[in-house]
Amino acid sequence: MKKILALTLAGTMALSMPVLAATSPTADSYSTSGAAAVSAVTASSVPQSVVKAAADENKTIGEYMNNAVTEVPGLEEVVPLGQGGHVIINGVPSNQTFSVLKPVRRDVDSAKAHAASLSGKVLNVAQVKASVTGFNTAQVNFYLKGLKSGQNVKVYQLVDGVWVELSVAEVRDDHVVVDMTSLGTLAFVELPAAAAQAE
Repeated sequence: MKKILALTLAGTMALSMPVLAATSPTADSYSTSGAAAVSAVTASSVPQSVVKAAADENKTIGEYMNNAVTEVPGLEEVVPLGQGGHVIINGVPSNQTFSVLKPVRRDVDSAKAHAASLSGKVLNVAQVKASVTGFNTAQVNFYLKGLKSGQNVKVYQLVDGVWVELSVAEVRDDHVVVDMTSLGTLAFVELPAAAAQAE
């Protein structure tokens, strides 16, 4: 009798429990921007504070939540760019994340002109900001979706209107590790393979 009562109670509890599982938003589920993105988000479980923060940065919800830039004004083909933290600052591992933000259009146009002068192609352009300042060096691992080991990728920083080449420590599948000495606007440029052999 006790066994039947226990099974009955367990079955009743299982049937009366609310379903709490919900899908989390992903970058793919919020690939739209502007009014369409806001209306898609309104129907979702994304907090309005996140919607506002994304709009303030002129980003889609997916870009904001993933610290990424997947759409760039003036750049038709964009390689998604993100940064996941663990920046090495002055040779010491940290829990610092560098924010990847949308660039202004004139900087994108300037990056495209610079890449063209090198017979290269701009993969992405982004403003890089962080709460840490005054560092001597920061080794930053940037995510670039689809990047392959051995690709000739150079990173340039806009300094006083001039694109200055930064040291690239490593290029591997989906990642480029860059040595930075200051924050600012970066252009990720792929150069022809022949240029890599000549260097």
